[in-house]
Amino acid sequence: MDVDDVVKFYPDAPGAPFHLGDADLNADGRLVLEQEGSASAHDEGPLHFWTVAAYAFEYSEGGDAGKTARVHIQSEGASQRFDWQTQMGFLAGPDDLGDQEFTAYVRVHGIFDPEHAVFELKVRGGQHTDDHPPLASCTLMTFATSAAPGVSRFGKELDHPLYDYVNLPLRFNTELFENRWYGLKLVSVVDSERPDRVINRLYVDDDPFSADGTPNNGFRLLTEYIDRAGVNTGRYDTLVDWRGVLTTLRVDGVDSVDIALLSARPIASLAN
Repeated sequence: MDVDDVVKFYPDAPGAPFHLGDADLNADGRLVLEQEGSASAHDEGPLHFWTVAAYAFEYSEGGDAGKTARVHIQSEGASQRFDWQTQMGFLAGPDDLGDQEFTAYVRVHGIFDPEHAVFELKVRGGQHTDDHPPLASCTLMTFATSAAPGVSRFGKELDHPLYDYVNLPLRFNTELFENRWYGLKLVSVVDSERPDRVINRLYVDDDPFSADGTPNNGFRLLTEYIDRAGVNTGRYDTLVDWRGVLTTLRVDGVDSVDIALLSARPIASLAN
């Protein structure tokens, strides 16, 4: 277990872990709320969490109006120097997060656009800017409503804002509903037996808290995607195995999101 009593599937590895704990989501030096957003603190019984309001934006594909909220975990004291075409095994420095276990407990309010109501957990990436699209350099996994193109998909956004998506089969039935807590955990790790592959797994706990506010740790593997060198996902055939300067929790199509027990930590590869 970690310090929040959340189960850890992989052992810790050297690097710079992030753990929100009792810190202020607005003031932690490694966190950035996009568009200068702010978070408000709340308690429900013993459970402490933060609420972030979504802001209005336009989707890059189609230009439709929507809402989004994004929380970025940054590498400590590092600036991005490389992108997916120039990376040196990292985008900013050797302490960037690469193989990692990224955990967030989340609840959305006001799903107004079920087709776009989706969480994206982005890892191994960098800055998203029109001025230099290759900086994005990330992969992601999604958790969405059944009205979305897929309840869970694997994605690559190496050049901003150009995505590849791969719809994934589910191992059990679940989907995103409003006003309901979920524990989401993304594991991204280089295969210890096949270094030309990265294993990406999304775990979901759809009944995540006990009555005393402690985690139930009922995570189940919802789906996985094995990223392989040379396998084309649409636009890209590059294996994403580097360490990134940003780990991002994004949600679209909702009015606001509650966030608790946010963490991202480097992990050691095991036989899979």
